[in-house]
Amino acid sequence: MKTMLKVSGILVMAAIAGGCGKKAPPPGRPPAMVKLATAIKMTAPVVITAYGTTQDKESVDIVPQVSGILQSIFVQEGAVVTNGQALFQIDPRDYQMRVQQAEGMVAVDRATLEQARSTLQRNQSLVEKRLISPDQFDTLKTRVATLEAQLKMDEATLEQARLNLSRCTVTAPLAGICSKRYLDAGNLAGAGMTRLINIRSYNPLRLDCTVSEQYLPAIRSAMAKGPIAVEVMPQGDTNSFTGTLSFMDNAVNPVTGTLLLRGEVPNPDLKLWANQFVTLRIITSTVAEAIMVPESAVQFGKQGAYLYTVNATNAAVLRPVTIGVRDNNLIQITSGVTEGDIVVALGQLTLSTGASVMDSEKMKK
Repeated sequence: MKTMLKVSGILVMAAIAGGCGKKAPPPGRPPAMVKLATAIKMTAPVVITAYGTTQDKESVDIVPQVSGILQSIFVQEGAVVTNGQALFQIDPRDYQMRVQQAEGMVAVDRATLEQARSTLQRNQSLVEKRLISPDQFDTLKTRVATLEAQLKMDEATLEQARLNLSRCTVTAPLAGICSKRYLDAGNLAGAGMTRLINIRSYNPLRLDCTVSEQYLPAIRSAMAKGPIAVEVMPQGDTNSFTGTLSFMDNAVNPVTGTLLLRGEVPNPDLKLWANQFVTLRIITSTVAEAIMVPESAVQFGKQGAYLYTVNATNAAVLRPVTIGVRDNNLIQITSGVTEGDIVVALGQLTLSTGASVMDSEKMKK
């Protein structure tokens, strides 16, 4: 009996020991947290990124055309002015007197000429009756012609005097923004010499930029169809402005290997300033029905570009791809992906084919 109990105990201990020796299978690897995106079909622009500057289209130094004491100032420094707006007043009294003198000379000329014409008319019948000689009559005609010429000269002097008087009021020749003032009231301003203020035209602004000569064929092809649309983004500013490029220099710079382009950007609200550095997105053409994915989805390895798609079982699938144009953080896939495919946009560095994935955006919800 004791022997049977001992054997049973040994068997029980062996069974327990055998059960403890089995290893439990390792737990499954949790899905990788990734950000997913859908491949979309769209018309994508072909964009060349360039860097340039804004330039004022017109810049004019305001210099008086007559000399005199600067009597009044009608404009503040930095003011926005319109074409024809009064800016300065030069003392007009000297020029008013010259106008009056010229008016008096013209009045005398007209009276003298009228008398000479009357005399000539009265002597017309006398010469026909031979009561005066033809030489005397010719002298009267010459006097009338001389007085007519003198009248024209004095009328021109009067017009010049009136013009100089009008120039005592200095006006803006263009719309724009004023600089600082260079002369105070009470100082003598010299005609054609004294700089009073500068005005720069800010609407539209001129764009100057350079692109690599490798883009020359694309630029020429696009410009042959008309001005090229361009998006202008000032440094440090999140706003963008739409402009056009319409000029291409007639030669490539042999030192830098770049091509100069020039255009304009409307600036009615004066948000852009002259000599700002800007980034330009030059849209040379478009690609219809382009398959686009986030640029971050595409990785590059020894075999070239690739990305991960996600199948119906939420497993990652590596796909080699070829890429095309880029636009606004999107990149075109010319082969390897079709419209509607789910791609891994972020978090793909730890993935391999067959790995389980989970969309991190869904977890946030």
